[in-house]
Parts: sequence; structure tokens; C-alpha cells
Amino acid sequence: MTRFVTFQDAYEHLLIVFDQEQKDSGSQGRRIRIAIQTAYQRLPALHKWAYFLGSGSLNTSTPDTHTITYVAATGLATTTGIWDADAIYGAITISNTRYEIQRRISDTVVELKDGPAADYSGSTRWQRFRYPLPSDVGDVRNVVDPAQYFDIRRVYVDQTWWWQQVINAETYPLVWALYPSEESPTNWEIWLSGSGETQRSLKYLYQKRTTDLNVLEVQNATGATVSITGDVATFSTGVLTSNMVGAVLRVSSTGDHPTGYLPRKERDSVQGTYSEVNNPPASEHIITAVNSATEAIIRTPTATVVAKGYSISSRIDLTPGPMIELFYRLAEEQWDIISRAEPPVLKESSRRSQMALRRAMIADGRGHSDARISSVMRGDVIEES
Repeated sequence: MTRFVTFQDAYEHLLIVFDQEQKDSGSQGRRIRIAIQTAYQRLPALHKWAYFLGSGSLNTSTPDTHTITYVAATGLATTTGIWDADAIYGAITISNTRYEIQRRISDTVVELKDGPAADYSGSTRWQRFRYPLPSDVGDVRNVVDPAQYFDIRRVYVDQTWWWQQVINAETYPLVWALYPSEESPTNWEIWLSGSGETQRSLKYLYQKRTTDLNVLEVQNATGATVSITGDVATFSTGVLTSNMVGAVLRVSSTGDHPTGYLPRKERDSVQGTYSEVNNPPASEHIITAVNSATEAIIRTPTATVVAKGYSISSRIDLTPGPMIELFYRLAEEQWDIISRAEPPVLKESSRRSQMALRRAMIADGRGHSDARISSVMRGDVIEES
């Protein structure tokens, strides 16, 4: 069975390493979470990991002609047709000037951003230039058109704007830029220089970034259970939220919640004492969609499950082995920093992180030059890039 590493696993790791198992509430618990999240966010910047390379595709939208009535006092443009569902990612042209769409109010009405000062009635062309990217995209390396064997050139954002304004924007897109999304500020968008009269399926190669660790652990309350049929997991009580997409669902072989793969010290809320509990999960699944507070779609479906205990925690999305080891060493180092450890302790935790980084880089050496690996083997200084 696949063993995923979760936010909760990392949390318990630090509890054990730093002897905090009976001090995991209040400020100590917050420090542990900060140490884990900081280490997870820091890891991708240490090296250009092969594991963090991904690919995606986007289908371009073709221009669309509309007959509109624009009212300057409201900034609203009403069409006799239907605005594209992605109208907000494009612009319309009025009297040879392009105006971005601020929001799509309905099928027939959009609001312009800094629209013209005078009313307008007549024909206009809508063109799309912006394409939102998934949340795990950290940077885009290449954009290509496989059908044309064409590598679209990357430029700065202001150059893309110049191409859109000065060159005929309805031509084939020749350049692109990466820009923060206005609708989702933590995500990126690809800006294309043109829209083209023919829809294209473009492919892009990107550097991944770590996902947010926003679910420490959700355990089934007394009497609450999960049942699984096919790829649908149904919970007896409403516990699911949208931020659980990508998290790990662990299912128990009993009605009690699973404790992971190592024994866990758990506090008795009545007696106030701690006891060791060991209940390894019977199966693990990645939540791929949340349909409601009680229903989720899962990957790696298992045999039918009826009324079992469960836990949900964010996944630490790293390749097993040396990269996970590096993550734990970085989390330990961050704990020492947050806890204001003595300089010798900080120096030792930093040294252990560097050693783990070397091992992880060698293990991830697919596609890296022999000279680079030899440099690592020699123990050359490794700096964050």
C-alpha cells in the first residue's frame, strides 16, 4: 500500500524529536506548524528539482464579434448575443481602443475597466489574452505549439502589452509573459500577445511549487464514519471543505480513527493523561474533488468500505526517500531557529540539513550534469538559489 506523508506526520515527528508530545497546545503547537510550513516552502528554492517539473496545456479562445450598447455612466456593455464564459480574461475594442473587462455580470452584460467616456452603440471585437494557471505553478519555462513545432518566445509583461497594442492582436500569438493573477493573487497567468482566428492547444513546461498545508488533521468524532463505494467517499457528518482537495484520507479498519504508521501519544480529555495508541490506516486515498460537506471523490479507490474511522491531513507532496529526509531536517532546523536555540545547536542542525540536501540532490540527479553531481559529492558549498 502507498504510504503518503502528511502534515500530521511531520507534526508528530517534531513532537517526538524535540520531546514536545505533552506540550503540543498553544504557542508550542503554533511554532511546530510554522516550522513545518516554512521548511516546506523553502525546499523548492534549494535546487531545481526534477520532481518539481510539470507540464500542462491550455486551449486558446478565438475572437468574437458582438453588437453592443455601452453606457458610460455605468461602465456596462450589453450585447445582443452572449458573452464568453471567460470574458473577464479578455478585452473589447471601441473606436480603435482596447478596454479590459472588469467583470462578467451576466450572459449579456459585462463591466469595463476604465471604459470610454462617451456612450457607444455598434460592433466590437472581444479578444482573450489572459490564461489562469493551476495553483501549483511556480514558474513557466517553455510554451510551445506542438501542431506548429513552434516555441513561443518569453518576454517581459510590458513587451507583451506592446505587442497587444501595436501589433495586430488577432494574429497568431508570438510571445508570452507570466503575470500574477488579478482574480487569484497567489496564482499566475500566461499573457499571450495575440488571440488568433484558430483555436490552438498550447503546451507548457513549468516548475512546481509546494501546495498549501492548510489541514493539520481532521479526525472522526465519536460515532462519525466514512464509507467508500468506487471512487466516492461518503462521510456520516459534514466535515469536508474545499481546501481538502489534494489532502490524504486515511481509513481505519475499525470505527476508531487511524493514527498513522507510528504509535501516537493521545490525551484522555477526561483523565488528562496520555496513552500510546497504535492504529495504522487500512488504506490511504488522495481527495481529488469535494462535492459537498459529506461527499468527496478520491484517487486510488479500494474495496467497498462501510462505516470506518478516518483522518484527513494535507499531503507533503515530495518524492519518498532522500527528499522527505531533507524536508524533516529542514523542519528541525526551522524549529531550532524559532525556538532560539544556542548557536552550536543551530550550527549542527544547519549542517545536517546541508548533508540531507546533498543526498537529495544526488537522488534527484535525473537530467543533471555529471559535473554538478561530482561537485555535490566533493562537498562544495551549496547555496539557496
